[in-house]
Amino acid sequence: MMLSYWMLVTSVLYSAESLRMDCKWTHVNLVVIVDCSRRGLRFIPRLNDSVIKLDLSHNEIADVSGISLPKNLKFLDFSWNKFKALNGSSFAALTELRYLDISHCKLRDVEKGVFGELYNLQYLNISYNRELGFASLPNITFNLNQTKIASLDLDGINCATGIGTIIKRHHLRNIQMTSLKKLSLASNRLELFETGVLSNLPKTLQIFSTAENKLTSGAYLLEFPSLPEVKVYNRSFQYHPPKYPESMVDQCEEKLDENFKNQDVRMTSAKSEFNWSLPLPPKLEIFYAQSSRLYLEDPTFSVNAPNLRHLYFQNNFIMSLKRPIHATNNSIETLDLSNNLMSHIFQMNDGQYLKHLDLSHNVLGQDFEEDIDGKICRTFTSLQVLDISFNEIISLPKLFLKNSNNLKYINASGNRLSSWIVDIEAMFNLTDLDLSENKLATLNADTRSQFERAFQRSNMTINLSENGLACTCENQVFMYWIQKHQNHFRNIDNYFCSAKDITFSFKNLESSIDKLRKQCASYLFLYIGSAVSLAVIFSLIIGFILVKNRWKIRYMIYKTKQRFGQKAHFKQISTNVNYEHDAFISYSGLQLRYVVDEVLPRLEDERNLKLWIKDRDFDVGLCKVDNIMNGIQESKRTICLISKKYLESSWRDYELNMAKVEGIEDRGNLNYVILILLPEVYKDMHAFPNKIKDLIDRECHIEYPNEPCGYDDFWDRLAQKIEN
Repeated sequence: MMLSYWMLVTSVLYSAESLRMDCKWTHVNLVVIVDCSRRGLRFIPRLNDSVIKLDLSHNEIADVSGISLPKNLKFLDFSWNKFKALNGSSFAALTELRYLDISHCKLRDVEKGVFGELYNLQYLNISYNRELGFASLPNITFNLNQTKIASLDLDGINCATGIGTIIKRHHLRNIQMTSLKKLSLASNRLELFETGVLSNLPKTLQIFSTAENKLTSGAYLLEFPSLPEVKVYNRSFQYHPPKYPESMVDQCEEKLDENFKNQDVRMTSAKSEFNWSLPLPPKLEIFYAQSSRLYLEDPTFSVNAPNLRHLYFQNNFIMSLKRPIHATNNSIETLDLSNNLMSHIFQMNDGQYLKHLDLSHNVLGQDFEEDIDGKICRTFTSLQVLDISFNEIISLPKLFLKNSNNLKYINASGNRLSSWIVDIEAMFNLTDLDLSENKLATLNADTRSQFERAFQRSNMTINLSENGLACTCENQVFMYWIQKHQNHFRNIDNYFCSAKDITFSFKNLESSIDKLRKQCASYLFLYIGSAVSLAVIFSLIIGFILVKNRWKIRYMIYKTKQRFGQKAHFKQISTNVNYEHDAFISYSGLQLRYVVDEVLPRLEDERNLKLWIKDRDFDVGLCKVDNIMNGIQESKRTICLISKKYLESSWRDYELNMAKVEGIEDRGNLNYVILILLPEVYKDMHAFPNKIKDLIDRECHIEYPNEPCGYDDFWDRLAQKIEN
C-alpha cells in the first residue's frame, strides 16, 4: 500500500510540474523541439517520445536518476543544473542520443560506463564540473569506444586553484580506440602529461586544446609527431590565474586517484635525444600559443611543418629574433607576433606564402629604420595585411616594402613618423593605409603624387587622425590637397591642427579652407610688401652709409693692407712727427706750369721746404693710387690748388678726400689740409661745392691774391701754415 501511495504522489507531482512549466514547443519537418531552459525547473518534465531536441539548461534540477526521457531524443542540453551524480540509469535507453551537454552542473561522481551505452553519441561536453578531477576520467571514458564519439570536452574538471595537475596514461586509456576528432582539456591547471599519454591518443584526433593551463616543458613535447591527423592545436593562455578574490575562498576539492604514486609522474626527458628541432604534428595547420608566457631570446631551432598555415604567438615574451628560425617547406599564411616586447627580427628567407603579418606593439623601430634595402620583407611577395603599429618607428626607408606588391592593408599607426616615403607605386591592390597617431604635419609632393595614383587605381583610403596637421599658410597646398581628395580620408571629421590658435575645423572643411585661403592671401601681400619695404629701407640705409663713408672705407682698406703687410710695395710709415716731406701738392694737370714756375721756387728754393710733386716724385713701380697714398702719408701737410678744373677732376677729388680722411683718422685734425683758392674760384662762384665747403668753414684755406703786390705775403703765410 505504501509503495502504491508514493508512486501516486510522484505521478501527481510530475504532472503538476509538467502543467506548470512554460516550455517553448517548435515543430520543424516532423521534428519536435522543446526549449525548457531558464524555467526554474526542479524536476525533469514528462514528455512524449516525439521530442527530438530538448533544452533543459539553466534550471535547478538536482536528480536525474530513474527519470525516463523521450526515447528518440537526439539532442539534450542539461548544462547549468545542480545534480552531483550520474548512475547507470540516468540516460538509459537513449540509444539515439547524439549530443549531450552536462557542463556546469556541480557534478562530482560518475558511475562507470554511464555514457558507454549511448551508441550514437557523437558530442559529449562534461566541462566545468570542477570536482570531478582527472581521477573521474576512467569512469567517464569507459566503453566510449563502443560509441560514435567524435568530440569530447573536458574543460575545467579540476578546481580553479591549487598546484599543477598531471594527466597519467590510465586517465585517457579508454579513448585510445575511439574515433575521436576533437579533445579539449582546457582550464584544468594541467602542468604535465605522463610520458605515453599523447602517443596513445586516438590517431583520428584533429583538434586538440590544452588552453588556459599551466603547461611546462617536458618529454611529452617529443610525442606531438605521434598525432598524425591533428590540424588545430591550442595551448594559449597558460598560467592564467583564476578570478580574484573569489579564488581565495574557493572550497572546491577535486577527486584524486586512490593509488597515487610519485613514480608514475617521473619525467623521462633525460633519456630522449633532442635535436633542437621543434616537434609538431605532421598535418598541423593552426597553432594557437597566444598569452602562453613563452620566453624566447634569439633562439636557434628549426620547424618542420609543411602543412602549417596559421601561427598565433601574440602576447608572449619573444624578446628578440636575431637568428632565423628555419621552417623549411613551410606554407605559413598567418603569423601573429604582436605584443611581445620584440626588439629585433631576422630576415625571413622563406616567407613567400605569408599573407597576414602582425608585428604590432613591439619595439622594432630601429631594425625597420636601418633596413634601407628592404631585406626584412624581401620574401613577403604574397603579403596582403601588414600591421607594424606601435613599434616606436621614427622613419621607414623608401624600399622597406619593395617586394610586397600584393598588400591590401598597411597599419603603421601609433608610431613617431614625421614623414611617409615608403614606395607604394607597385601596390595595385592597396586599399587601406593607417597612419593615425603619428607626428605627421604634412606630406611631401612626391608622396601626394603616389597617393593620388593609388586613389585612382584601387580607391585607397588613408587614416591621418591623431596626427596634429599643420593648418598654416606655409602648408596650404597640402590642406587644399586634402580638401580635393577628402573622400579618401577615413575619420576626417576627427582630424585636428597642431597649432592651437588656428580656427580650423575638419568638420566644416569647405568653410575652413576658404577662410585659410583668404587669410593666407592677405598675409601674402603683407609679407611681400613688408619684405620689399625692408629691402628698400635697408638698401637705402646701407647705400647712404657707404656713400657717406666711402672715402673712410677706402682709407681703412689701405691702412689694413699696410698693417698686415699684404702689399709689399707700401712703405712702412714711421710714427715719428718728422715727415719725409713738408707738403703734398695736389693740383690738376693744367696747373703743372704754375707749380713749376711759382710753387717750387717760392717754397723749396726760397724757404727750404721739401714738397711732394706727383710729376716729379711718383714711384714708377707703383700704381697711381698707391703713389697718392704714399705721398699723403709721407707729408706733413696736403696743399690743394683749387681751380675749376681741379674741382671737375675725379682724381683730384680722390686726393682731396683721402687727405681729409688722413687728417681726421691719423692727424686728428682737418688742419692737415690747406686749400689754396685761386681767384677764378672765389670770384666767379656764388657758393662753394660741398666737397670743400667743410674745409672753408673751418678756415683751412688761403685765397691766392689777385694782385702781384700780395704774392710775398701769401707765400709767407702759406709757409707759416705748413711749418706750424
